[in-house]
Amino acid sequence: GTDQTGRGMELVRRAKVETPMDALVSATRINADILGIADEVGTIEVGKFADLVAFRGNPLTDPSIFADRERIALVIQSGR
Repeated sequence: GTDQTGRGMELVRRAKVETPMDALVSATRINADILGIADEVGTIEVGKFADLVAFRGNPLTDPSIFADRERIALVIQSGR
């Protein structure tokens, strides 16, 4: 898979200049659009590849959670 080292910190930094939701959408849906793979990834929809992270807490109200590995509750990669 793709190296995601630092992705959480990227989202924390972006959330300082954009809203946390805009940072998250940019990292997912918009990147998938740019790469031409939005029909496969980027949003949660039936038939798409599922790479998801669930956090203990709400990173939209506390963006530091994006980079806090201790707050990760669940990781789903390729639907598993």
